[in-house]
Amino acid sequence: MKESDLRKIESALNVTLPEFYRATMLTYPFPANSFANEFLLPNDPKTILEYNQHSGEYPGIGKPFVIGSDGGEEMYFIDLAADSSQVFTFDMETGKHTPKAADWAKYLRQIETDLQEIKRDEKAEQERKANKKWWGFWK
Repeated sequence: MKESDLRKIESALNVTLPEFYRATMLTYPFPANSFANEFLLPNDPKTILEYNQHSGEYPGIGKPFVIGSDGGEEMYFIDLAADSSQVFTFDMETGKHTPKAADWAKYLRQIETDLQEIKRDEKAEQERKANKKWWGFWK
């Protein structure tokens, strides 16, 4: 994202984004074609605006700001009213939120770990397919 994208988000949602979020988005640390960019921490102002247009009430959270999702039933958010950079998970099925990461740095490390796991899984799947016996293709 560019500074103008961050200002657009702030203006559209009437919020002030925390410095830790701004710094990360201005020097986005994850590959463009990754699960992180698509879901965990989208680097697209349109996606962030969409996430936050439909965000609901989060009891006990002063000013939620959705930063990403798991691509399914969970949304990830921070509390703009808090001084901390804690990241929360909101389960859309149960309507409850829980802490996901104690701080922003831990959340970013968690994303990196998730991306490494995805890469290992993809590699294992490719190896499995490459080593499959010819008679196994019908199973």
